[in-house]
Amino acid sequence: MRVTDVQVRKLMEEHTKHGRVGLASLRAGMHRNTGAKYLRAGKVPSELKAQRTWRTRADPFEED
Repeated sequence: MRVTDVQVRKLMEEHTKHGRVGLASLRAGMHRNTGAKYLRAGKVPSELKAQRTWRTRADPFEED
């Protein structure tokens, strides 16, 4: 299951309230380790996703 930006915002909000990673992760609906990862990063998943720079297949319109 993927973690959404909304869940990570909820995680950060709960962590500032209580200061406990486990409780904040539980209330945000994710595993404690996942919560700790996003708290360390300080960013939501959409900000952490790197842009892909390679092509997965040849461009059929490259000549045009």
